[in-house]
Amino acid sequence: FRGGWSKAYERQGMSVFTGTYGANPGSTLSLTRSESTGLVNPGESWPVLLSQKDRLSPASFPESPTYPIAVRANRADSLSAFAPDIQIGHAETWSVGFQRAITRDMAVDIRYLGTRGRNQWSTLNYNARQIEGNGFIEEFRLAVQNLQANNQSGVASRTGSIAYFGPGTGTNPLPIYLAYLNGLPASQAGNPAVYTGGSATWSSSAVTQDLVHVWPAPFSSVVDLDGNLTRRNNAIRAGLPANFFVLNPDVNANGFPDTRTVNVTDSGAFSDYHALQIDLRRRLSRGLSASANYQYAIERGSAFDGFRYGRVMVQGGNLRHAIKTQWDWTLPVGRGQRFGANLNPFVDAVLGGWSLNGVGRIQASVVNFGNVRMVGMTRDELQNLYKHQIRINPANGLETVYMLPDDVILNTRRAYSIDPSSVTGYSALSVPEGRYFAPPDFGDCIQLRPGDCAPRTLLIRAPWFTRFDVGVTKKFPIRGATNIEVRLDVLNVFDNINFDNAGASNSTATRAGSGAGIFQTTGFYDDPSNTYDPGGRLGQIMFRFNW
Repeated sequence: FRGGWSKAYERQGMSVFTGTYGANPGSTLSLTRSESTGLVNPGESWPVLLSQKDRLSPASFPESPTYPIAVRANRADSLSAFAPDIQIGHAETWSVGFQRAITRDMAVDIRYLGTRGRNQWSTLNYNARQIEGNGFIEEFRLAVQNLQANNQSGVASRTGSIAYFGPGTGTNPLPIYLAYLNGLPASQAGNPAVYTGGSATWSSSAVTQDLVHVWPAPFSSVVDLDGNLTRRNNAIRAGLPANFFVLNPDVNANGFPDTRTVNVTDSGAFSDYHALQIDLRRRLSRGLSASANYQYAIERGSAFDGFRYGRVMVQGGNLRHAIKTQWDWTLPVGRGQRFGANLNPFVDAVLGGWSLNGVGRIQASVVNFGNVRMVGMTRDELQNLYKHQIRINPANGLETVYMLPDDVILNTRRAYSIDPSSVTGYSALSVPEGRYFAPPDFGDCIQLRPGDCAPRTLLIRAPWFTRFDVGVTKKFPIRGATNIEVRLDVLNVFDNINFDNAGASNSTATRAGSGAGIFQTTGFYDDPSNTYDPGGRLGQIMFRFNW
């Protein structure tokens, strides 16, 4: 029996600190000189020649900063800092196992290995847009109802609009949207005549596409409002506070097209890893040595759901099953071996001196489809469907590797293809039917964090990866220790094409969505640099003279 425990600390490099503080305003100054930044000073004239070295010096700059350093207008800057209570990250690792002899030459080793990461560093966005507590999520639900009612009204002027059209129309006043889109206060929200702007505001597809009842997207809708400078100014003019959605309205928030935020690095993240390992070994005896290993592993990490909910442990995709094997066998035939020790030299040249060796790996990853809703099928049914299938792509007539049947792919595309001016909410691709994936938000169920309306993760075992490399060696003795060795190596001896897997949530092109390429794969296992292994069966012959 054996057991162990260790604790290792993680020391961050200087790049973490310089990268964090270096992104703040005032950390660098540009000394670039151009026509608009003082390349030609007062009293000087064009042109500026390379021979005029006294005119090619860097621009002047202050030797010390002047505080306070202002951020640029229109949320052009981000702010980054470290939490004052940040701790040093560390990992605790423990293992326990036992080893037992099976025969005189074989033993089995069974062990459990666990690791827990604590105080891990991660970056939180303190300027994440908030939709709870300020009334927006409640109004968002009303806006979704407005769009659905207007599309069902049959009135052309109302189709595709989220505007309020008065009592008896099935629509509701929207004071927050009115403030951002028209710059009017909440006191006028009950007047349908003020909902003006048409295709630039209330029926703009850029606004309404996030309010379709078959895929309501509140976090995208808030970006449509707060991510636009004109609309932010409208809201302030209507009486809403500048920080209605964000903590610091002078710097950027999260969400496309914004890329800058209020980043605070803290040590609140965590993770863990658990593995069962079984190792069967045979030591070299009678010309044969071999080993086989199996591992079952689970990997999890923390996810931050916002300051209202904090961090939660989430299980993601990882290499779940792994079987590895290795063997080396010198055939016991020929002179000096167990059989045929006194063979005729000519017969020994044919029957003796043979050896076989190889390595093999069989493994299966778990693919995380992400936060999606399954319709018309269960997880077990999806597991049976998920495999590499080569079919003709009707779009180009070429053989294509798909991971799911055609009906699942087509109806998934339909479920993600929406039209804000359609009564059904779906595009001309038609309404989905049968079995398919759909967005997690639907109808009255609108997620405030992943997992509210559909499972946070959908884990499916991918097809098995299989690869075996073998070698055959033949030695021809000449005299004494002198011999000629001929060796044949065959990589991927079974010529198995290990296609990449498609559909993972981190794969923008192949995950569930409206694109024509979803659940298709064009990649396969090969040498990353493509120097020795193009991916198929590959052989090589080697001749060696030993003396």
